[in-house]
Amino acid sequence: MSAHLSEWTLRRLHAGELPGKESEQARDHVSGCAQCQEIWKGLEANQARFEAEVPFERLSAGVERALNKPKTRPSRPLLNGVLVAVAASVLLVVMVRPMLSNPPTNRLKGGASAELRVGGGGPQRGVLPGDTEELEPGEKVRLAYVSGPYRYVLAVSVDDAGEVSELYAQEGMSLPVEAGPGRHWLPDSVAFTGSGNERVVMVLSDRPLSVEAVRVSARRAWEAAGGKVEAMTTLESGGEETHWLLRKP
Repeated sequence: MSAHLSEWTLRRLHAGELPGKESEQARDHVSGCAQCQEIWKGLEANQARFEAEVPFERLSAGVERALNKPKTRPSRPLLNGVLVAVAASVLLVVMVRPMLSNPPTNRLKGGASAELRVGGGGPQRGVLPGDTEELEPGEKVRLAYVSGPYRYVLAVSVDDAGEVSELYAQEGMSLPVEAGPGRHWLPDSVAFTGSGNERVVMVLSDRPLSVEAVRVSARRAWEAAGGKVEAMTTLESGGEETHWLLRKP
């Protein structure tokens, strides 16, 4: 491998996406190529800056403290295979694959966007809307949004059995979005139990939506997809939807 590696190949190597033989050849090349080493160092620096938002150790400690401290509000139960760990003061950091410096978001009207990040077990990463992402044991999920013109946010998930779980809501209705521009993280990390597929849906809307109404819409969409959560499309929830499909170990 005499020619320089492309930045795309180096990004895939850094993200662990090259197959075994190709990965070995690429690493051998980088070890003896000053130019590729400089690009590699830049990728590692980008990753370090990205993860420096909040070190993951702080998330783990924050979750433990939150679970052990006296509760000042009703705890969230285990719902249909979704365990919500309260960690309001901490963020989950990820490795975005393969574009490390640009978290994948779903751009919506008026500058709104939605983002899902995974971490805590395997490689830390962001998940593109519409993609299927394999979860490693122990991994958790965080959701964020830029509200744009929308005033309310709601999130649910649907599993292979068609069970719809409320992830983020308030007293059975959408949450009011946080004031101010920029990205806002929803306050809990979510750990999904069981195995199989889990579709996560964030809904930004102009008016508050009923969790029960969204649950009925989600169940109807699951049935319309032949009971295959991976084949679901819009829930027709009445808001702007962003979907991610996760595959639990």
